[in-house]
Amino acid sequence: MKNFDLGITYSEYLSLADEEQMGIIDRFNEQGQLINKDLHKVRNIENKLNILVFGEPRCKDVATEIPFLLKLSELNKNIEVKFLRREGNEELLEDLSGERKVPTFLILNEKGNTVRKYIEFPIGVKEILLNTEKEKVQDIIDNMRKGKYNNLIQEDIIRFLTGENYRYINFTK
Repeated sequence: MKNFDLGITYSEYLSLADEEQMGIIDRFNEQGQLINKDLHKVRNIENKLNILVFGEPRCKDVATEIPFLLKLSELNKNIEVKFLRREGNEELLEDLSGERKVPTFLILNEKGNTVRKYIEFPIGVKEILLNTEKEKVQDIIDNMRKGKYNNLIQEDIIRFLTGENYRYINFTK
């Protein structure tokens, strides 16, 4: 399928990380544990979902959020996830999403066009950031990376996967 077939497996994506980056990825993977809320919604997805993820092994936001997408995708054989680095794929990322931010998760249709997009932060965190003084934005992002908003990450990715009550809002720091 166009665009989706350009992606690589998660193992191949991890092979792009250096030792320090792998340490960060491993730490965030352990931190990113699913809570037993709305998992049945993911298990009940009947349509095939082809998800193309744009990321960078060095990005802590990517390392924070990917574990949730991967663990949720393991609950349903209809969900397939592939990866591309942003570096070297900036134009494709912008063509498909309208932005160049990571992480970007895209559900692609059979023609390789974007059906839904999840970009950078879950909507709950974006709403907090939009109502936060500029000087405190980094504190919120750091708290997300420490696991404070894991429930918001999981909830938004479930909505992204199911399409149920999902909405995207743009956010610029």
